Amino acid sequence: MPETRVPPLRWILPISQLILCAVILWPMRAMFIGEIKMSLGAYGVVHVSPERATGAPQRVIPFDFSAPEVQRRIKRAEAREWLVATLNLPGSLPDLAYAMISSAHEEWIPTGMSMWVWRDISWPIVGMFFWWLAGRSIEALLSARHEILQPRIRWWEVLISIPVLAYGGIWPVMMSVDRSSRAEFFWWPLLVVFGSLWLGLGACTVAASIVQWRLRRRAASSPVAEAAATGSGS
Repeated sequence: MPETRVPPLRWILPISQLILCAVILWPMRAMFIGEIKMSLGAYGVVHVSPERATGAPQRVIPFDFSAPEVQRRIKRAEAREWLVATLNLPGSLPDLAYAMISSAHEEWIPTGMSMWVWRDISWPIVGMFFWWLAGRSIEALLSARHEILQPRIRWWEVLISIPVLAYGGIWPVMMSVDRSSRAEFFWWPLLVVFGSLWLGLGACTVAASIVQWRLRRRAASSPVAEAAATGSGS
């Protein structure tokens, strides 16, 4: 029987989502660069002009926020931010954990940086780990169809996937039953779509673990089958 090769999704998924997020946020790069410089200046990493550091009045450029074109630009920017955030929904879990244990019960944000800029930078990076985990789980399920136990799903991967699938499942349920939540979040369809996606990806890890456990039990009575299963794949 020829060796069955499974695409290296553990690397394809996280790298692809990072590139996709960079493409989505590219039109907003000037704002990101400016806020990163301001934050680095606040920590003394780079030099910031005294006017900016002391908050001295700057030249004010007239800007009419009520203009239709300005409103459209704001909506497009919000759509980009929400798309990146929901695509990497589990990336918010470290922020949520920090907010729960901090005295202020707020997520940590670098000085001089807005909340959404920090989320757009940090969540795709943190999300790479969860996409890597999802890729491994999908690989394991595809390999299990050929009775191959690779890659092995570890117990800690299952433990991490449980809060991921629970957190992903909260959003579609809440948006479906709570009308006030839909009124509060204009981009609630993204929470439904990507919450459901992460519910499924988290469930893949649990399912892969169960499938591999059943294959190991079946192979326990056949040393030759077990050696073939553990020796194939990558």
